[in-house]
Amino acid sequence: MTTLTAASPSRTVATGTRTAVTAAGLAGAVACAGAIAGWFTLAGTFQAESSRTPFSIVTCLITGLAFAVLATTVPGLAAGTRLPRWSLGLASLACTFIVIPAWTFGTVIPHLAGQVTAAQFDALGKADLPLVLLHLPAQLLGLVGFVALAVVGWRRHAMSRGACVVLVLAGLAALIPDFLPVGLLAGVALAWLARSARTDIDS
Repeated sequence: MTTLTAASPSRTVATGTRTAVTAAGLAGAVACAGAIAGWFTLAGTFQAESSRTPFSIVTCLITGLAFAVLATTVPGLAAGTRLPRWSLGLASLACTFIVIPAWTFGTVIPHLAGQVTAAQFDALGKADLPLVLLHLPAQLLGLVGFVALAVVGWRRHAMSRGACVVLVLAGLAALIPDFLPVGLLAGVALAWLARSARTDIDS
C-alpha cells in the first residue's frame, strides 16, 4: 500500500519566498556591481553622456526591479524563521528606497541628460541643502533597517553571522548618497540571509 504525502502550504510558501529573495538579491547585487564597474570603464566621459549609455540604463533598471521584488518578498521570510516581521518590514522599506533612485537613474535621469547641456547636467548634481535633505530619509532608513535586521538575526542566531556582518556594512553604505554601494551589499546580504535563515526546529 502506497501512502501519498504532500508538502504543507506553509513550507511551500517559505521555500518559494527564500528562492525569490535569493534570486532578486543576487540579481540586484550583480547589476550594482556592473554599474560600479561602469564608473571606471566610462571614466573621462561627461556625466550626461555616461548616464545615457544602454549599459547604465539597463543596470539601473535591473537594480530597480530586483529591489522591488525584495521589498515585496522579504517580509515573507517571517513565516517559518526566527526573524520577526517588524525587522524584515524595516529592511523591506530600506529596499524601497533603493528602488526609487535606481528606477529614476534608469528613466528620468537619461531623459533629463538629453534635454540640457553637459555643464547644466553636472551642475544639477552638485550637493546643496535641498539635495542633502532629499537623500536623508533613505540614508537613515537604510541604516536603521539593515542594521536592526542584522542585530536581531545575530542575537536570535536566526541566520549566518556572515550575513549579519554584510547587513551592517549595507546599513553603513546607505549613508553614502548613492544607491549602488548599498544595493550591492544589501543584495548579497539578503540573498545570504534567505539561504541561511534558521527555523524554530533548527538546532
